[in-house]
Amino acid sequence: AQFYRDSRISPIYEGTNGIQAIDLVMRKLTLSDGEPLRQLLDDIEETVESLGDADPDLAERLGTALAAARHTSDWLVDRLENGSYDDALAGATPFLDLMGTLTGGWLMARSRLAAQAMIGAGEGDKDFLQAKLTTTEFYLRQILPRVTGLEPAVTGGADALASFG
Repeated sequence: AQFYRDSRISPIYEGTNGIQAIDLVMRKLTLSDGEPLRQLLDDIEETVESLGDADPDLAERLGTALAAARHTSDWLVDRLENGSYDDALAGATPFLDLMGTLTGGWLMARSRLAAQAMIGAGEGDKDFLQAKLTTTEFYLRQILPRVTGLEPAVTGGADALASFG
């Protein structure tokens, strides 16, 4: 009975993700002529630049993911502006995953910079701060590369989906 009750969440979870993805692409992406998304991506770029001084390899990884986000968001906006809504909707769920993974990497990078500053100043719990550095490095090396893997799924268009008819 427990397994049956627990399995009932899957359709709700998947449906909610789909709704959020559609809302992100169809409403949020073009909100205020795209300014909120541009601001977020610019904030991430500032972190890439700050991270570059301390960790050039990790900064490059975050920068690569950022470039994928810029490319996919531009592609989606272009499709929306040209009335290719099916193409934009086909890329909505992978775009949501892409942006969530990128945003997670950005926040991890910011926490890494803060931990490095605290270690440099001799402040805070060294074990906790070292764990922050370690978890951020893991995320940027192991999780963040998924962003570039999602890029083709976002920009793949609706043809493959339409063939299921």
